[in-house]
Formats: sequence, structure tokens, C-alpha cells
Amino acid sequence: MEALSVELDKYQEKAYRTEEMKVLVVAPPGSGKTTVMLRRLEYLLSKGVSAREVLVLTFSKASATEMEERFRKNNPSRPFFGTIHGLCYKILRHKMGSMKLIYGKDEYLIRSKLQKELKLDQDDVDSILRDISRFKVKSFLQEKDIPVTFKDEIFKAAFDIYEKEREKKGLFDFDDLQMEVLRLFENEEVLSAFKKSNPYILIDEFQDLDPVQLRIIQKISEGMSLFCVGDEDQCIYAFRGSDPRGMIDFEEMFNGKKVFLKYNYRSTENIVKYAGEVIKFNAMRNKKELLASRKEQRKITKIFPETQELMLMDLAKEIKADNFGTYAVLYRTNREGMRVKEFLRKEGIPFKSRDSYNFFKGFIAKDILDYLRAAYQNDRQAFLHIVNKPYRYISKEDFRKISLGGDISDVLLNPERNSYSLIKNREFLKDLAGIKRMTTAKIVGYIEKVLGYEDYLVSYSERTGRNLDELKEDLDEMKEVAAYYDNPLDLLQASTQEAEDVVGKVTLSTVHGVKGLEFDKVFVLNAVEGYMPYGASPENLEEERRIFYVAITRAKEELNIYSPRFIHGKERKRSRFVL
Repeated sequence: MEALSVELDKYQEKAYRTEEMKVLVVAPPGSGKTTVMLRRLEYLLSKGVSAREVLVLTFSKASATEMEERFRKNNPSRPFFGTIHGLCYKILRHKMGSMKLIYGKDEYLIRSKLQKELKLDQDDVDSILRDISRFKVKSFLQEKDIPVTFKDEIFKAAFDIYEKEREKKGLFDFDDLQMEVLRLFENEEVLSAFKKSNPYILIDEFQDLDPVQLRIIQKISEGMSLFCVGDEDQCIYAFRGSDPRGMIDFEEMFNGKKVFLKYNYRSTENIVKYAGEVIKFNAMRNKKELLASRKEQRKITKIFPETQELMLMDLAKEIKADNFGTYAVLYRTNREGMRVKEFLRKEGIPFKSRDSYNFFKGFIAKDILDYLRAAYQNDRQAFLHIVNKPYRYISKEDFRKISLGGDISDVLLNPERNSYSLIKNREFLKDLAGIKRMTTAKIVGYIEKVLGYEDYLVSYSERTGRNLDELKEDLDEMKEVAAYYDNPLDLLQASTQEAEDVVGKVTLSTVHGVKGLEFDKVFVLNAVEGYMPYGASPENLEEERRIFYVAITRAKEELNIYSPRFIHGKERKRSRFVL
């Protein structure tokens, strides 16, 4: 029956054969946790457990699908493979019949309403939806002091819009699914029937569960068999609600036992030791021993270039040496990736990007590009998009006339206007035309200073509560990306091109995008304070250290860590994580 033929070590063997009712397998990077999970599943089936009695749960739909495919290569049985959200949906569908999730067109309409009524950037809609999710969950758990990203009045307005639209259309979001299931399981008869049908529960990526999911698992596993695998040191999804406390407090929460995998089969010994030195400074973790199966000593190189440009030049040189089969270039935030992509394209180095994020679709990049379209292409829609950024007292009536085809100069320079308005509008149109005299290296700075875009960012920050320094970092990134193009029209053309699927040795990604993956050589970029760690407040510092830990433990053979002294012309301190 046990068709998975990989030979296991004594710790893996002990883990999957355990007779304990409730077990948490603490599994460090490269320790074969998925293999142990699938062995456990096959072990249960070999003992006569019916596949219909087993739930196999994991954090993402992609992970569940991958695990199911691996299992079914060798086994025709069909246990339930899925996410906890998927399980909750199945439970509620069975109980309620038809139900609609916020998805597709409905999701688009709600997002559009939030963006339009609150005058928010699309990225900020993402952030405010995460705030709404966090608020709903913590309110359900009766927690207080719930932090939100935006000003209270903006958040309250967004929450009211979201909930009214959701209730009006009878929609459920993922948080609603989980909370409704918990309410449903307050009925002992319903809970007992579920447990009787599903007495064996296996959970992968246990560290990524949020507090509501932990409560669901507590309820459905009481008196049942529970086998979990995870690593609190790889809990990096706090923005989705993940909480490593389930890993730390497992014995108390589930009346269970922890067992530990010890060997990293992925990385060379010095990488494993270095990773252990980094992560030991976190307080919220299990005390564990990290051992390397591979005893080779390969290079860990810490590089402190003067600028990002020198960092990228060294990166390109290393890749062109072609000493390894796979490379990963990792960074903390999406916006950092755009400059790397432009540099590698210029160097003729093919790469594949795991980020769905398009830098040019961020609101600051879109605004700058629309300034260019208005100046170079007389684009009417682009002009209407930027004319009041910053606010220039252009009225709704002016917008209407221009949108209906009225000549922009005729509308804004109508002699019937008062003299002050005429002077300011004439000055604006002259400055807008001045864009065409700028090189791409200077064009963003011109829009920022001469056309007053920096004033718009200040007002946006004051209105929404967005961090002004973060907004300015995005603008600085746009300056440096634009400088890679010989003329503004090339920049406009590049901004409309979709990313190509490239088969190659080089992968570009945020750290979050490569969790669970491995590469021969890894480059960690911008390991400086303010980037990695992204924020250094006490409540998120341990999460930031875990992100750095996940980055360095992707490396099998060699690891390069870059800490440039200057980014966007500002001096940066080397990251405290670079030991």
C-alpha cells in the first residue's frame, strides 16, 4: 500500500507512524514535510481507515491540488483534499443549499464602488479589504484595539459600503464562511454528525492558520485523530491573518504532542547553520535542532555595494557566469522587482517572474504615464485623469465639456474666466507641454516638482492615512525605471506590454512568491533597514525575520545577500538580519 518509495530518516519515520491521537510535526525547511504527510495518509489507509473518513487540508488551493496529484500517482483512493475555506464552503452548501461567494463580477463591482466613492488607488483597495477582513475576524473573536491601515473615517466608510453591498446581494466572503461554520458547530448534533463522518484530519502548513481556523480545527478534532505539519519559522502571512501561536501552544490548545523533524535535505551545511543563527533571535518559536544532511561548504557571500545599480551589475555578472541550473532573485516588496526586470532585459538575461503584480498599474505609475500621454499624445482621458492631481480647481462642468470633445485650451482659457484662473490654467498648460523637453531620466522629477505631483501625494496621504514615505518610494522607483528608456514613448509602449512566459534558469519573485520552492543559487536583494525588515516595529519584527529566513533557506548551493549603501539617493543601514 505504501507506494511512496522515498527512504525516510528515523525522525520522519517516527512522525508518520505515531500512535498519538493529536500530533504536530514541526518541520524545518527542506525536511520532507509533504512526503511525511503523504506517508501518514497512506499509513492510515493501510490500517483500514476509509479514504472517505479522511480530510487533508492545506493553506492554498494550489498546494492542495499538488498534494492530491502526488498522492494519486500511486493510489486510487479519494480522500478530501482542499483548503479550510473549501471545506467550510462544502459544509455550508450541504446545509443551506445554494450560496454565492464574492467572486468574479460581484467582486469587481464592490472593488470599483470602493475605489470610486472613496477616491482610492486600486492597491489601496486591496489594503482596505485586508483591513475589513482583519476587523471582521477580530470583532468576531471579541478582540479589541484592532489596527487598520487607513484613517478611521475612510475605513468606516469602506466597511459600510462593503457590508451593505455584500448583504444586499446575499454574498459570503471567506471570513463569513468560517464564522458561519463556527456558529453552525455550536449545535452539538451538527458537530457530532460531522465528526462521525470525518474522524481523521491531516493539516499541512499548520503555521498559516488564522485564529478562526484554529477554533474550527479545535472543534472538529475533539476526540478525533489530528495530524498536523508546519514550521512557525516560516509563518509569513500575517497580512492574511496567519498566526504562529497555534504552533507554539499546540499541546495546550489541542491536548496533543509535538514531534520534530531535524534534517534539512535541501541546503549545504553552512546555509543551514547561518539560517539557524538568524532565526534564533525570534522569541515566538519552538526550540528545535536544525541539522544539515549535506555536509558540503559552499559560498555565502554578503555584498555591500554603494548603489542598487552596482548591486544589479554584480547580480548580472553572477548569472552570466552560468555556474548553476537555477537562480532565484528575491526581494521583499513587489515594487522592487520592476527595476530588476528592466535591468535584466537591458542585459539580455531571460527570466520568469512569479509576481502577478504589474508595477505600471500602480496608481503612481499610472498617473505619471497619463501625464506623458496627455503631453505627447493629446490623450483626452489621460488629461482628465491627471488634471486635478494636484487639485487645480477644474470644475465638473469643465470635465464635462472636455469629455464631450471640447478643445482643452478653449475650455481652460475661456476669456470669461476670472483672471487668476486664466493665469493658473495658462501656466499649467505651458508646464504640461514642457514635459516634451525633458529626457526620461528627468521627466518624473519634472512632474513631481514643476507640475506639483508631490503636493498631490501629500494630500492623498493626509486624506487616507497612507504613509507618505511609502508613496514617495514608489515615485522614486518610477524615476529609476523611467531612466532605463531612451525616450518617453518607449516607456509608454513598455507599460502596455504584458509579461511573457519565459522558460529560463532565472526566477524573479517576492519572498512570499517562492515559499516551498528551492533553487541552486539565491540572490537576496536590498537587505537594508526599511526594506528587509520592511518595518521594524516590535509587533512585526519577528514576522520580518521569518521572511528573511524563508528567503535564505530557498538556497541549495550558494547564497548572495546584497545590502546597498544608497537606495533612491538615501543612505541605508545594513539590515539587522545580515549577521
